[in-house]
Amino acid sequence: MDFRRRIDALQARMEQAGVDLVCLTRGANLFYLTGIRRPLEHGTDHNAYGDWASIALVGRRDGVVVLAPRMGGSFYSEEAQGKPWVREVRLILESEDPAAVLRSAVQAVAGSPRRVALDERLWARTALELRQFLPEATFSLASDLMAPLRMIKDEEEIAAMRRAAALADQVFEAVARQLVPGVTELEVALEIERQFALLGAEYTSFETGVFFIGGGEPGREGTTRSSTGRRLRHGDSVMFDFGCVLDGYCSDFGRCAFVGEPPEEYRRVHALVLQAQAEAMSAMRAGQVTAAEVNAIARRVIEEAGYGEGFTHRLGHGIGVTVHEPPYLDVVDQTVLQANMTFTVEPSVVVPGRFGNRVEDVVLVTERGGQSLNRAPHNLVIVG
Repeated sequence: MDFRRRIDALQARMEQAGVDLVCLTRGANLFYLTGIRRPLEHGTDHNAYGDWASIALVGRRDGVVVLAPRMGGSFYSEEAQGKPWVREVRLILESEDPAAVLRSAVQAVAGSPRRVALDERLWARTALELRQFLPEATFSLASDLMAPLRMIKDEEEIAAMRRAAALADQVFEAVARQLVPGVTELEVALEIERQFALLGAEYTSFETGVFFIGGGEPGREGTTRSSTGRRLRHGDSVMFDFGCVLDGYCSDFGRCAFVGEPPEEYRRVHALVLQAQAEAMSAMRAGQVTAAEVNAIARRVIEEAGYGEGFTHRLGHGIGVTVHEPPYLDVVDQTVLQANMTFTVEPSVVVPGRFGNRVEDVVLVTERGGQSLNRAPHNLVIVG
């Protein structure tokens, strides 16, 4: 990955926007700019001394300065080795005032900045401290600068995403063979995560979802809850939603299965969901369609067949170093799709208490339409 080029591109955008300083959290944006990995995607805050001041600072010139607490900070020092675009990793010692360290670092990177762009997930205390010692500065969102850079993937990023997608394909193949009546949603979800670990994934890209729907049970929608202890029974449908992070890039995958002989309606719905995905992907030609228009194409297929109420979510979302990122394939996003954008395309139909059906692939935008990075078959898996 050409991290120096990415930093140069950000600094060029800063110059154009009149932004003097960008403050980023130690997460996806820092990885994108420097290659410093995230030790955990969803790690809990352990409140190390000075944790709130743990940010990365980017001025209009030179490299990135990273602040980190002494406890755990050696990870960032080690990650910065061999990365000359990381100007410094400054560890905050227990004997120091974190606010003073932050103030000194800001002055070293940007002097007295007049315009400062903040990461959306910055600690509230960090933002308040910055406002206090930069009273004349105006503040904006760093996402206005970072998101346009991250939307368009280069060839190395696409290759990394193909590898992450291939891992999801492999895991599904292994887990689908293990579906048997009596197993719980949680047991299947844990097996998915075990398989990812065995295959070398860094961690899951979001909470693994395995949803058994059927038997007249109310409220089982398969889109808004975690996997449970509910056991798989004859006549159930199964919806999968899972992904991993590999080499810093995410996968997001969905398929479905049925226990026993599927009723004709379920087979029709499965064909309908596949049609909605195929028509949406066919329309994803670079420069020819907006995100909202792609969403509408898939939704129209499902609505005209009478199942619109069962398609309760947007068609998809951008994906890259985070599993959900702009643009979004939803009703309101008017972004024109460009070559080398990557999205999930994930139509579904859920009839609570009866069945659920979904497919999901990571899709690359090309001049000729969407190209799936996944290779797992879309056929309905029939269990026992």
